[in-house]
Amino acid sequence: MKYFSDPISRSVSLLLLLLVSSAIAFTGHENQVRASAPQVPLTSGTPKIVLGENVTDYGEMLQGEVIERDIFIRNDGDEVLNMWRVNASCGCTKILNKPSQVAPGETVAIRIEVDSKKIKPGDTRKGVTFETDDPANPRLQFIFTVNVIGLFRTVPEPILLPGLMGKSKSMKIQLFALTDLGFEVKGARSRNGEFEITDFNEIEKDRHYEIEVTVGTSPAPRNIKDPLDLLIAVKDGREVVVGRYIEIQHLDPIQVTPARVFQFGNKDTDRLLGDGDPVVTKYIQIQNLDETRPLEVKGVELEGFPDGMFEVEIQELVPGRTFRIGVTLGDYRKEALLRGSLHIITNDSRLPKRSLQMAAKFGRI
Repeated sequence: MKYFSDPISRSVSLLLLLLVSSAIAFTGHENQVRASAPQVPLTSGTPKIVLGENVTDYGEMLQGEVIERDIFIRNDGDEVLNMWRVNASCGCTKILNKPSQVAPGETVAIRIEVDSKKIKPGDTRKGVTFETDDPANPRLQFIFTVNVIGLFRTVPEPILLPGLMGKSKSMKIQLFALTDLGFEVKGARSRNGEFEITDFNEIEKDRHYEIEVTVGTSPAPRNIKDPLDLLIAVKDGREVVVGRYIEIQHLDPIQVTPARVFQFGNKDTDRLLGDGDPVVTKYIQIQNLDETRPLEVKGVELEGFPDGMFEVEIQELVPGRTFRIGVTLGDYRKEALLRGSLHIITNDSRLPKRSLQMAAKFGRI
């Protein structure tokens, strides 16, 4: 059989052949051009952080002084330096400004504030850390040293003022000079208003002062700290405000020991595994600090334990003042741990039921 093609089909086939040949030739030429062209690296510049000083000495400061200083940062790289964070090593240092970027070749100043009220007297080292996108130094630290001069000491130290929550309480605080800079107390106050200055005396000029503070009542037991702020002037004309914490304890007149958790541990219950008929007894102490209101312990309730597991005895050691509660365990249990509560019932109108968490551990057999 013979195949015949018409003139139009032959023309189309010839045209397609020419187009394919041209495409191949063009592609080969393009590849030659790419191979002969110089290769340009696709890299960018690099930032480089440099500190004007890595360590500096700020000299002496009176405790209570506040100073401001500049830390100089330079970018020696050829790309913008991004500054992510600036962190101080303690609460005595505050960052007042932080640029987000530093251009290549640019020098910027980071302003810091140093508050010596928050630094203990003596020589100290503190730091400021810069976190940037410098690949060689992503975290760079600046260190400063300072000698803080304490102007006085207190008696007592620390200053602790305890007393019953329902009664006011007072104490006298002695201030003694530590240096020859002069020591004039020009004012005193409670920073948070938790106490009052009820007396103020200069015992020896520039050397010794006595301050009386008085605390009012509290509706509930609590421990708080409130600084006694003192405005002090020295001979060279400088004035500083220095604080000394006064810890105030508003005490519950009924003190229970232990205060929250009463437990028979493994060392206690192990004694029940001995020969004979052993028992183990532990005690809770109750002290009434209010001499004007006699205390009565009316009873003890146990909750969460099997009936008869414990025996309880109340002993009045000092009438109306001191009590002891003996809790006796006589049998070793198969349970590894038993938990419950112990409730002490008293005639205290404010809190007649005082509760302790209670537990007994076994687990040896």
